[in-house]
Amino acid sequence: MKQMRISDREDRFTRRMPAHFRKWVPAGGICPYDDCTTLEISYLTDGKKLRDYVPEEFSITRPLVMIMYEKCSGVQWMGGSEYSLATASVPVTYRETTEPISGVYHLVLWEDKTEPILGGREEAGMPKIFADIPEYRRRGTELSWNLSHGGRTFLEMDCTIGRACSPAELAGLNADNGRVVQFGWRYIPKVGPYPGPALSEATYYPVDNAFTSASVCSGTIKWIVPKPLDHPTQYDIIAALADLPVREYLTGSFRKGSTAMRMDLARALP
Repeated sequence: MKQMRISDREDRFTRRMPAHFRKWVPAGGICPYDDCTTLEISYLTDGKKLRDYVPEEFSITRPLVMIMYEKCSGVQWMGGSEYSLATASVPVTYRETTEPISGVYHLVLWEDKTEPILGGREEAGMPKIFADIPEYRRRGTELSWNLSHGGRTFLEMDCTIGRACSPAELAGLNADNGRVVQFGWRYIPKVGPYPGPALSEATYYPVDNAFTSASVCSGTIKWIVPKPLDHPTQYDIIAALADLPVREYLTGSFRKGSTAMRMDLARALP
């Protein structure tokens, strides 16, 4: 009887941990999210400081930090379940390909469920880590949400919803399938006390959106930097983001619709 060999790199299977149970023939796929609410605020910051956190393969389109919250429901690959996420991203252009590719580079991506963290991090190079993300609160036109870990809040956002987007503006958001190109960096360290990566590469992972409504909004964010010993695993991330000064807030957005994660188009970049 032929023995299972996980170490066979040419066995034509994709595996996910624990690899002795989970394998399938890779075929790509589109992952529908039936009901999503998105809230985004961005602000201009110090470009030199921001450059320290964006790999040199990317040029920064504008020294902008984009903070986004998203409540995802009807997530079909999770059996119709839900989870929430928050991102801190930068608009960039990847210039190592024949034709430059524009999109957003995620500095960090917090999620409140384990399975989307593992899949998106290991398989698509998205910089996913855990946080507690309560559902956003709404009082009339006032919105707020926060991120916490271990009972300690480290990010708060407050927003005011303004005018609804016009039909032409909504059509613009939905142009080209509402596609947002996400960039990440997949870094897997060597096992044991050895420096350097077992794998280190830029990744491309597009997301398509179909927005049914959108409004402009204004708002502010507040970082609450913990003491290193109070939050040792994420202190460096929070402190670095909090150190990026807010030079000017730009108009934000409050959107509802559906999303499709385009894993069929995801790939490593040269």
